[in-house]
Amino acid sequence: MRKIFNAVMILLIPVLFIVSCSSGDSDTPQGNTSARQTSSSTRPAFIANDLEGNIHTLDQYAGKALILNFWGTWCPPCRRELPDLKKIYAEYAPRGLEIIGLAINDHPDKVRSFAKQLGLDWVMLIANRESVAAYRIGTGVPVSIFIDRNGNEVGRAIGARNYEFFKAQVEKII
Repeated sequence: MRKIFNAVMILLIPVLFIVSCSSGDSDTPQGNTSARQTSSSTRPAFIANDLEGNIHTLDQYAGKALILNFWGTWCPPCRRELPDLKKIYAEYAPRGLEIIGLAINDHPDKVRSFAKQLGLDWVMLIANRESVAAYRIGTGVPVSIFIDRNGNEVGRAIGARNYEFFKAQVEKII
């Protein structure tokens, strides 16, 4: 019985890892990894703490083009897409783009150190259950949600993406 349990666990652990950290295909959207177009006129509200413990609400960013990026320092696909997000932010921040990084299952000190190491200078928050539930994130990250200046979610990407994909989505919301 113990051998069966161990065999099941050996098979189950990699599956759980794959499910918890979606990689997606960063060049060719397929299946549930494609950007989903929505026409929601109201965005879910959330409250989350930044790395210093200050409270942020989505209302603070009203009138801005936003990318909400749910990610984790522990997630290889998240790490893979961050340099492209950094390029997008450098290019579009002067035109009003804001990126809000919502770190899932991470400690503020680890996120702060990681963001500093990579030179990520957008808003970093620690995602809580409410923010994850409000946007129906599920178990896999990265998830990027594209919100236009009117507060409409106009796209969603599940899985890692590249610069060209982000650029096309930002052009729709800027």
